[in-house]
Amino acid sequence: MYTRCTGCHTTHAVNASLLAQGGGKYRCGKCRKECNALDALFDEWPGAGDRPPAAGDLPVLGLPIDLERARKSRLNPNEAALTGDEDEAFATKPGPGNGLARIAWIFLAVVIAVIVVFAYMDFEQKSLTDLPFVDSAMTRLGINPPPEKPEFRDLDRVNLVSRELRSHPFKADTLQLNATIVNRAPQSQPYPDLEVILLDSAGNAVRRMRFTPSDYLAEGASRDSGMAPEAFLPLSLDLPDPGNEAVGFELDFH
Repeated sequence: MYTRCTGCHTTHAVNASLLAQGGGKYRCGKCRKECNALDALFDEWPGAGDRPPAAGDLPVLGLPIDLERARKSRLNPNEAALTGDEDEAFATKPGPGNGLARIAWIFLAVVIAVIVVFAYMDFEQKSLTDLPFVDSAMTRLGINPPPEKPEFRDLDRVNLVSRELRSHPFKADTLQLNATIVNRAPQSQPYPDLEVILLDSAGNAVRRMRFTPSDYLAEGASRDSGMAPEAFLPLSLDLPDPGNEAVGFELDFH
């Protein structure tokens, strides 16, 4: 906010607090004339030929002001909010052409996206079904079969309850391993492969032997059902006797 001295025409910057202190009156610091700032008040720095607005002039705010519409809105605000002006309604209501143009742009964007995806898949020499989201969508639609759930297997929950290695009572040069294993997991799991490791006095492996479930399960037992939870399974294995070199053994699950 600026004011101009009526004596020497010097422009001074002022604000509301300064004007309030002197009731609008001030003394020019250049010519020392006492003036009223309200007589020559400008919003912007005035040019040489600029004149302050005369009393009764409407300020220009950059937008046209419709005094008649303002009067109607003040007298009946509800009706003005519901009906509005015809020009305003025409300006804000989208025409049918705008909606069609928007649909056309969306369709064009989808077409471009599909072309880009196909070009990328052709460049990578991949099938469209290799994309995870495409495969997932085809599965939900029933086109692709659902993926098989991985088989539950937790060998850390298969525990050795008892074990005994001795000379076979009926076969020469043969050892007999009697052991009992149990599945501590909360659900059934496949029968494990057993690896028996014969050790010497230094703990080195003398011989390794691996047994599949068909080697240690009783004849006629079903392997498909797996080891039931908390079910004890006794087993007996015949091992070739390596002689006095073997003094211990280990039993591992695979």
